[in-house]
Amino acid sequence: MSQSGLLELAHEKLHWPTPQEILEPSGAGPSVYARIAREKLGRTISKLSDGYGVQIGVLAGNPQGDSTETPIALVCDFPTEISEETLRKTHQLAWSFSRTPSLITTEPNRLRIWTCYEKLPKEDDIINPVIDVSKREIESFNQVSLSGQAAETLRLHWSDLVSGQFFQEHSQRFQRKQAADQMLLKNLKSVRKRLQKNELDDDTIHDLLARIIFIQFLFDRQDSEGNPALNTTLLDYLYITERLLSARYSHLADILRNHRDTYQFFRWLNGKFNGDLFPGKGATEEEREAEWQTEEQKVKQPHLNILADFVSGHVDIETGQLSLWPYYHFDVIPLEFISSIYEEFVSKESGTGVHYTPEHIVDFVLDGVLPWDSQEWDIKILDPACGSGIFLVKAFQRLIHRWEKAHPKTIQPSDLKYLLENNLFGVDVDAQAVRVASFSLYLTMLDKVEPQYYWENEFRFPRLRERQLIAADFFQEDKEGFRSVEDAAKYDLVVGNAPWGKNSIKKSLYIDSWKNRPENRNKWNTSYGNIALFFLPKAAALTKLGGQIAMMQPAMALIFNQSKPAQIFRNTLFSDFKIEEIVNLSALRFGLFKDAISPTCIITMSAIPPDGEPLTYICPKPVMTNEDDYHIVIEPDYINIIYPQEAITDPLVWTALMWGGRRDLSLLRRLNQESSIEKLKKRGIAKTRQGVPRGDRKKVENSLVNKRILESDELLDSSFLYLNAEQLPINDDPYIDSGTGLSSLSAFQLPQIILKLSWQKKSGRFRSVIIEPDNTNQGIICSESYVSIHISEENISQLNAACLAYNSKLAVYYLLLTSGRFASYIPEVNVNDLLRVPIPELSVGELQNIKTIDDIDERIRQAFEFKDSEWVLINDLFNYTLPDFKGDGASPGRKRIHRIDNSQSQNNTEPELTAYCEYFLRVLKAGFGQDKQVCATIFQEQTKNLLPVRLVAIYLNKPDSGGVHIKPIDSPNLMERLENLNKLYLERGSIEDGGIFYQRVARIYDSVELNGVKIPTIYLIKPDKIRYWTRSMALRDADKVAADIMTWRTTFDEKSQAIEESYNA
Repeated sequence: MSQSGLLELAHEKLHWPTPQEILEPSGAGPSVYARIAREKLGRTISKLSDGYGVQIGVLAGNPQGDSTETPIALVCDFPTEISEETLRKTHQLAWSFSRTPSLITTEPNRLRIWTCYEKLPKEDDIINPVIDVSKREIESFNQVSLSGQAAETLRLHWSDLVSGQFFQEHSQRFQRKQAADQMLLKNLKSVRKRLQKNELDDDTIHDLLARIIFIQFLFDRQDSEGNPALNTTLLDYLYITERLLSARYSHLADILRNHRDTYQFFRWLNGKFNGDLFPGKGATEEEREAEWQTEEQKVKQPHLNILADFVSGHVDIETGQLSLWPYYHFDVIPLEFISSIYEEFVSKESGTGVHYTPEHIVDFVLDGVLPWDSQEWDIKILDPACGSGIFLVKAFQRLIHRWEKAHPKTIQPSDLKYLLENNLFGVDVDAQAVRVASFSLYLTMLDKVEPQYYWENEFRFPRLRERQLIAADFFQEDKEGFRSVEDAAKYDLVVGNAPWGKNSIKKSLYIDSWKNRPENRNKWNTSYGNIALFFLPKAAALTKLGGQIAMMQPAMALIFNQSKPAQIFRNTLFSDFKIEEIVNLSALRFGLFKDAISPTCIITMSAIPPDGEPLTYICPKPVMTNEDDYHIVIEPDYINIIYPQEAITDPLVWTALMWGGRRDLSLLRRLNQESSIEKLKKRGIAKTRQGVPRGDRKKVENSLVNKRILESDELLDSSFLYLNAEQLPINDDPYIDSGTGLSSLSAFQLPQIILKLSWQKKSGRFRSVIIEPDNTNQGIICSESYVSIHISEENISQLNAACLAYNSKLAVYYLLLTSGRFASYIPEVNVNDLLRVPIPELSVGELQNIKTIDDIDERIRQAFEFKDSEWVLINDLFNYTLPDFKGDGASPGRKRIHRIDNSQSQNNTEPELTAYCEYFLRVLKAGFGQDKQVCATIFQEQTKNLLPVRLVAIYLNKPDSGGVHIKPIDSPNLMERLENLNKLYLERGSIEDGGIFYQRVARIYDSVELNGVKIPTIYLIKPDKIRYWTRSMALRDADKVAADIMTWRTTFDEKSQAIEESYNA
C-alpha cells in the first residue's frame, strides 16, 4: 500500500498499475530500475526533514515485462505533505538520475508530475510542476461527463501516459537534451575545448575529466548512515597525520588549485585503488615514476585552474554563467554515462566509422541475449569493438544482478573482481578508448561496494588493460583471447557495435591475412570494403556451439545491398549459421545516430548451423515525439517472419517488409514479371546512360560540345510530360571525369526520355520527361543527376509507357519497397534500381489527352489492370507511409482520425474508420463466403477531450445485420469498456507482453450475447492516428484474423468455438 493513498486512487480512477506494480514491479527490467532508484535516491530523501517514510518506485509502461525500457516516471510517494526544500532536493536527484523523463510525487492530498528533461531552476526560482492535481479532482474523475473536466486531468489517464500522448501534449517541457547526463556532456565538451586551447593533448584531457568525475563520485557516494566515502575527516587525516597535503581541504575545487597537492592526492588514490585510473602502469618502478613525471610536467596549474573553476560551480566554461556542476549528484547519474562521454568525443571527430551507441539501444540489444531474469552468471562475454565499454559496462551490471539472484548473500569485492577478471573481455584499436572502458568498469564495481570497504588495504581494482581489455585489431591472430583457432569456442556471448564505412577495411592491417586463412579463403568478401561484416564470421569462430552473437551492423551492407559480393556474403552467412533475428533500425536512423550517414541494424545469430526455422525481422518506426530519444517502440505490425531460403534467394523481402506487408511482397513479385527498361535494354530495345560526370575534369570529350544540356531542375519542374529542348542552354564545356568512358552517345539520341534520379519532396514523386527536339532534331545531354533513355521510333509506345510509369504513384511505391537506398532515407536511388521500375505491356494510349497527374495514375492503373485491393496498397503507401517517413509529427498519417459531427451529416461521419471497416469486412466475406453476416461497429466518443485510442468491434454472423455502424459513447463508458477488454487481453495472453495500452495495437477475440445468442466478436484497439486505420491496414489486419480462424493459432477460450462453427458451416 502507498503511504499517501494517492497511488491506490490513481489505480482506481486513472487505471494506473497497482501501487504494488509501481513500488515493486514484477517484471525484471522495471524491478531493476525500481531497485536502483530506491538505492540511489531513497538514502538521501529519507534523511530529509520530512522525507522519512518515502516510498520510491517507477511507473513503467509494462511493469510485468522483462525488457529494460525507460520508465514513464520515477515515483516518490510521501506519507505527509512535504516542504519546498524537500521537493527541490527530490527533483534535483530525479534530474540527476537521468533514467526517466518525469518524476511523480504523491502526498496525501495532491499528485504532481515534474519534468526531468528540463534545465534545473536557479535556487531563487520556483519549481513548476507539469501537472498539479488534488485528491478531490482525482476522486471526481469519471463521475461526471468528461467534457466538463479539465484536460490536464484527462491526460493523466493510463492510456495517455503509456501511449506517449501526455508527453506529446507537453513536449516543450520534455527535451532530452536538457536531461542531466546530456547537460553534463555539454559541460564537459566545453571544458575539453578550453583545455585543448591551452595546448593539452586529448588523451591527458580525457584522463583528467574521468578522474574528476571519479573523485566527485567519492565525495557524493554515501554509506547507509549518509556519510560520504570521501569527506573532510579523511582529507584532514591526509593533511595532519599523513602530511600528504599542504593544507586543510573540504572541496575538490580547492585541491585542484594546488598543483603539488593535486598530484599528491592522485598518487594516494592510485595507491588505494590501483587499476588503470592513473599514470604509472609500467613494468618497473622506474617506468611507473617516469609516467607520473611526464603527466605532472605536462599538466600545468592553468589547466588545473580551468577544472577548478568548472567544478566549483562559479562559472560555466562555455557561457560564462554559473556552472551546473554542484547540482549533479554523481552517485545518482548513470555510471555507464562515462563510456558515452568518450564515445561521443571520438565518434564525431575521428572519422573512423565508429558511432556512439545510445544507452537505450545497448539495453535493447542485451535484453535479447542477456536478459535480467536469469541466475546464469558465470558466462564469458566478448565485445570485439568495445570502444569505451558501454556494452561491457551494461553486461557487467547484468552479470552482477544475475549473481545476486543466484546467491542469498551480499556480493563481495572479491566476487566483483572475479567477474571482471573472468567473464568480460574487450578489444579495440583505440588504446585511449580501452583505458576509458577500464575506468568505466571500475566505477561500476565501486558502485556495488559499500564505501567503508574503499579504504581497506585489501580492496584493489584488478588490472584489466592488456589482460581482459586489449588495445589491438580484432583480426590480429597473434593476440591471446581472440585467435580463431586457439581461442575457438571460448565465449558464450559476443556483443557490440562494429565500426563500419566505405573502405573501412583499409584501416585494418590484419584483415587480409585473416581472410586468407585456410578456413576463410575465398569465403568472406563484401562490397565497398566494409569491415563491419567480417566481425560476424570471426565472432562466430570464437563463440561456443549454441552461443550467441548480437552485433550492430550497417543495414545497407548486410541486408539492402544487391551487388553480387553482398549477395554471396549473405548466402554464406545464412547458410553457415542460424540467424535468429534482424532488427532494421533504418527508419530510426537520425533519431539514433545524429551524425550517422548510414542506416543500421542489429543481427542476432547462433553459432550453430541453420535448422530451417524462420528468423524474426523487426522494422520499428519513429513515433516522431521526444519518446524516440530514449525508447524503441515495437508494434505487432513491425514484426515479420522470414524463412531462411527466402532470406538467401529473395533480396526483396528486406525492403518490402520494411515498409509493407506480405500482400505488398506478392504484388512486387508480380510486378517484377512485367516489362522494364532493364529488360528492354537486355533485348536491345532501349539504351541508357547516366548523365555526364564532370568529376576531376581531366578528360576532353568534344562530342559533348554544342549539344543542349539539362543541368537544373527548374525547367524539369515547370514541365509536365514533355520538355522542349529549345528551352535548354547549349553546352560549351568539353571536360569530363578522367575515369569516364564515353565511347557512345547513343543513349542521348531521339526519341529520348530523361529521368531524375532523386525523389522530389514537393510533388512526392519521381520525375521523367520526353524530350521535344529543337530545330537540329538532336537529343540532349544531361548532368549525372539524371538518366537518359533512348528507345527507337518503332517502339515509341513503350517509351510513352515508361514516361507515365516513372511519373506515377507506382514508381514511388515500387522504389520504396525495392531500393535499399530509398527505403532507408536516401532520396536518390541507384540507376539500376530506377531501370527496374515496371512498365505496362498494354498500350497507355496517346499522351496528349493526359492533362493532370491524376490522369497519369489512372492511365497506369488501367494499363496494369490493378485490382482494387492492389491499388489501395499503392495509394496508401503514397499518401501515408512515405509522407510519414519523410515528414514530421504533423505528417498525414500521424494526424487524428477525422470525425464529422452527426448534426452536420448523417453519412460517413467517420470517413477513415468506415473505409477501414468496409475493407476489413470485404476480406472476411471473400475468404468465408458472401453469405456471412459480418458487420462492424465504430465506437465514437461524444466528448471534447478524446482518448488517444479508437475501438472497433467486428461481429461475425450477427443476425439481420451488415455494414458499418457508428455507436456514440461517452469517454467514461469507453474507458470502462477498454479496461474490461484489457483484463481479458491479459488473461488470455502472456502477462509479460503488457496490456492493450502498452501494446498500442491489440486484437481481442470475445463474444457478445444478443437475444440469447453468442455472437463471435473481434475487438480492434489502435491509436487514434490515421496510419493505423488505412484501407491497406484493414487488408493486413483482416488477413491475420482470417489466418487465425483458418489455422487455429489463437488462444481462444470456449467462446471461440462459436467462431469456428460459424465459419466452418
